[in-house]
Amino acid sequence: MFLISSYEKLSLSKKIYLSTAAGLLIGIFFGDLCVTLGPFNTLFIRMFQITIIPYMVFSILQSIGSLDTETAKIISRKGGIVLVALWGISIFYALCLQISFPDILRAKFFRPDYSVAKSSLDLFDIFIPANPFHAFANGYIPAIVIFSVLLGIAIIHESKKASLIEYSRIMASILKRTNDYIIKLLPLGVLIMSSYTFGTLNLASFKGVLLYLLASLIYLAFMSMVILPGVVTCMTNLKYRKFLDYAMPAALIAFTTGSVFLALPLIYEMMNKFEEEQESFYDNRNKKNSKLANIIVPLAWVVPASYKFLVIFFIVFTHWYYDSATHVFENISLYIGGIPCLFGNSSVIVPFLLNMSDLPSSAYNVFLLTSSFMVYFNNANGAIFIITCTVLCYASITGVLKIVWSKVLIFFILVTLIFAALLYGLNLFMGDLLSGDNAAKEELTHMNLHSYNKDYYSDIDVSYLKMDQYKEIPSLYEGEPLLNKITRTKVLKVGYNPEAPPFSFFNLKKELVGFDIDVVSLLAEELGCDSIEFYEINNLDEYQQCLSKGQIIDMCVGGNLYRGYVIDNMRTSEAYMDLHLAVLIPSKDKNKYADFYSVLKDKSITIGILEGASKRNESTKHMEKDKDSMVKLPTFSDYFKDHKTYALLTSSEIGAAINILYPGYWVLNYKGRDLDLYYAYVFPSTPNADTLREFVNSWIRISFESGKMKERYAYWIMGEAKIQTKPRWSVLSWLELTKQMD
Repeated sequence: MFLISSYEKLSLSKKIYLSTAAGLLIGIFFGDLCVTLGPFNTLFIRMFQITIIPYMVFSILQSIGSLDTETAKIISRKGGIVLVALWGISIFYALCLQISFPDILRAKFFRPDYSVAKSSLDLFDIFIPANPFHAFANGYIPAIVIFSVLLGIAIIHESKKASLIEYSRIMASILKRTNDYIIKLLPLGVLIMSSYTFGTLNLASFKGVLLYLLASLIYLAFMSMVILPGVVTCMTNLKYRKFLDYAMPAALIAFTTGSVFLALPLIYEMMNKFEEEQESFYDNRNKKNSKLANIIVPLAWVVPASYKFLVIFFIVFTHWYYDSATHVFENISLYIGGIPCLFGNSSVIVPFLLNMSDLPSSAYNVFLLTSSFMVYFNNANGAIFIITCTVLCYASITGVLKIVWSKVLIFFILVTLIFAALLYGLNLFMGDLLSGDNAAKEELTHMNLHSYNKDYYSDIDVSYLKMDQYKEIPSLYEGEPLLNKITRTKVLKVGYNPEAPPFSFFNLKKELVGFDIDVVSLLAEELGCDSIEFYEINNLDEYQQCLSKGQIIDMCVGGNLYRGYVIDNMRTSEAYMDLHLAVLIPSKDKNKYADFYSVLKDKSITIGILEGASKRNESTKHMEKDKDSMVKLPTFSDYFKDHKTYALLTSSEIGAAINILYPGYWVLNYKGRDLDLYYAYVFPSTPNADTLREFVNSWIRISFESGKMKERYAYWIMGEAKIQTKPRWSVLSWLELTKQMD
């Protein structure tokens, strides 16, 4: 009874603190079992939404409509100044985040520029209440607020507005009372929601973007707990602790629910309480301006909060991540010019900004990955931003805002120094962590056929031979189709390039692996082969010479270029993958060349190209004309081991993988739209080989339709290994594991 009575005496803020702490402990203890709280989590989220929109509408109508013209002008003018000042502070500290970027080079798997599926949300629907009923039905808060503000402004000039304002006041009061009943369940709701959040939160997926996450968390922590509260305490009569009493309960709700919207009822309550205390503190001299909070809060909710600038920071980070870091003046224009975009939904903003910044749209997948984690911290900051904006606007409008410039200057100097020191520490930490990070090389060299595919490949004998070890298998009769010979002898002869990762290369176990080898193994299985004879053929000129000598190799693989016509005595299959051109240069000269063509136009350097790679290829012939000193290389190792040329013209897929295995190169991708290049397999151009070629073509088409080609692409080309994820750690799972070990 004592505990119950003590709990009932606690303020709402302390009850929320206690519920959040209890939820954290429950989440850590039970871990994944908290997923069973999902329906109750949804229940409380929906319950807390019941009165938000109607209360907001009537509150805006009553608050704005009761103003006179002069007061409305003061609110818009002074509120605008406060907002611009807060944006300026947010942008300044977001710009400082670039201090955390270490100057290192990272070898990465190839990432194609996939187009992002556009959101069904339209910015015009979100912001323009062309059909207010549609906006209300779909919960488009910005459009609802704009509609309500426009009505409120119109009411200001209405001579017979008294009854409408009184009706709005009564409805707002009734809705507030209804919300008060719901608020009584808030501590229980926070307990359920925080237990669910902490129990199901997974941090393991964010290893690849650790720098972005840590820098963003430092920014949010400083903005929410130091900078915004500091600005308020420097310019008003509020003390730091008092400000947190107003802000933290709402911030905790926004954090546990992942929504500022759900914290709005509590923000209204806290700001009305703040306004009442301010009126009492100043002997009711500002009584005529009462209920300003009801006007300012919904407007502050609509405008971008500090955390929104992390969307721009993600673009800056992506530039750095893809080794094309921008300078500070470009970033300033990006932050300021991007403000209008920040009013929209991130699902619309990020693809748009990636496209405008000429960055791979596949980076949007990284943003989605981090957003599922950052959403909690972002919305906590959003709640604190709304309260900060409301307090400062109220103080400015009522004339109690006092700016002591010396105090403000000292505060910002100290905070900025501490902030910069933390970011520099993060820079050093991530520099050490990433410079020694061989994760991509470890993954590439440990790839194998059996971990990704089925074990039936192990039933096929594999031998690696040189062409002087060629084993001729006579035909059963003249003109025997190659496909028939393979099924009869159960032997598949394949030419391969051992230096063409990720298509054909040797892993740490000295096993031949890669995208093309994976396909060859599957074809051999489907043809019922007992063995595969792999013959080392480094380029298509070598393959042509073998065929001319009568050494029939059934097919040749290793990232070969597709041609739609016969090449001497060779012919390709149908295309199975897009090919993206690139040129490799030493990484020490990465700032010397701006793009792909700047390398080709430099007459003072030599550029290597694999023999036979561009043979009779009209689409790339003009590139050889642009570079008179193009040198044909028998093998890729003539470039990355023997350094016979300064640069290497190859594909982006092969170039990225070579840079992983042999670091120290810079990959400049061709970004033109005038080339359509593809990968294909190569066969002898004889009537005997037509049936085998058609068989492979059919297999390619079926693989696309079944999605198998996409799976192999993700594994071999993009390096997305399928790792069995472990259950989240929890005290309960740890106890069970300890019990099993005993």
